[in-house]
Amino acid sequence: MTVKSKITLLYLFTYGSIVVSLGLTVFFVLKNLEMRRIDNLLISFHNDIVNTYKYAGEENRLLTLAGDEDLGFAIYTDEVPIASFRAEPEFFKAVTGSGTKGDYRFRSSFEIIEGKEEKFVTFYDLDESQKYLRFVFVTIVIFSLLTLLIVSVVGMVFTRKLINPFEEAGNQLERISRSGLKNSRVELRKTGEEVSKLEREINKSLIRIEQLIEDAKQMSSKIAHELRTPLAVMKTNLQLSLTKDFSEETMREALKSTLGEVDKLIRLSEDYLLLSRTESSLPIEKNLIDLSQLLLQTVEKILMIHSDKDLEIDIAPDIVIRASGYMLEHVIINLLDNACRYTTDGSVEVKLISDEHGSFLSISNTGKAIDFVGSEELEEAKQIKGYGLGLRVVRSILRAHGLKLDYTHLDGKNIFVINFPFEE
Repeated sequence: MTVKSKITLLYLFTYGSIVVSLGLTVFFVLKNLEMRRIDNLLISFHNDIVNTYKYAGEENRLLTLAGDEDLGFAIYTDEVPIASFRAEPEFFKAVTGSGTKGDYRFRSSFEIIEGKEEKFVTFYDLDESQKYLRFVFVTIVIFSLLTLLIVSVVGMVFTRKLINPFEEAGNQLERISRSGLKNSRVELRKTGEEVSKLEREINKSLIRIEQLIEDAKQMSSKIAHELRTPLAVMKTNLQLSLTKDFSEETMREALKSTLGEVDKLIRLSEDYLLLSRTESSLPIEKNLIDLSQLLLQTVEKILMIHSDKDLEIDIAPDIVIRASGYMLEHVIINLLDNACRYTTDGSVEVKLISDEHGSFLSISNTGKAIDFVGSEELEEAKQIKGYGLGLRVVRSILRAHGLKLDYTHLDGKNIFVINFPFEE
């Protein structure tokens, strides 16, 4: 069953229930009013019959008793009928009190007149009243059916207008999935603010999906490019090691070169794993870490790799923040490694300071300005020349921590700054 059919059925059920309930309520109210009218008429007629019988002259007593229209009566003395009008005396002989018997509404009472117990029964023929109520019931049923018919037509039209934008969106998305996502957008007829919002959100999602697909393509290309060079070097070294004329010194150099390429592959795999984790929107486990100590330990590791570089260090002690130590160490390693690789005079400055607003980590090296754009989306779509995937991993990790990487080029230096604001 389609959504359109379900909404139409719900519409019919809701309004049908209201119409039926209202119709039944009207019918029972009218029926109750009719019964009350008849009862009031019976009370008045019953009192008239009793009073007429009591106070009329002896010779005129029975002659003055008369019924009117659907009214009638019967009088019994010691359970023997002595007078009746429009009634079979035996039919009402056993009735007491008031109520309904057959097609009659009746009322009875006992009176002591001249030492005798007289029973008075008055009644109302319900035939005309029942015809009236049946007419009312049929009228209500016909009116309810006509109302339901009108409601169903209006409901179908309303449902069609309500569902059409969604069907149109589904059809357009189906065409987009068949023809391709490139620059494809959904265009819906503007039937309300909700539809306009739906169109905007669908197109935002399409743009995001298109960006993710393009990003995945670039990522695949980048992976292939990054893997090709170290694998080619490793293959060459292994091929050379299999030759006969291969000295021990040359062997050591080949193994050293191969080990360096293995390190590159390990680092590359770590970059991709971190990038995958941070861009998957999964929560990151954060703990209190000593940023000062972490920075000192990371600098020592970098000096082991770049022993020929001159690192100027200014690190304030005992700066504690809440973050993922493993991820933050990866950020610092990436920034320091890039700074050491691309410095023009061999010097790199590392500073960690703190003030009333928070802590600031800056890493700078001498060199030409790089094409570091402010838009994260634009930067994700390309790689900064010379900085490879590492800078993107840095941005992704910091963004997952609610932080950002600022860049400036001042006095011939590339300066990267991370601001760690105090937690509230």
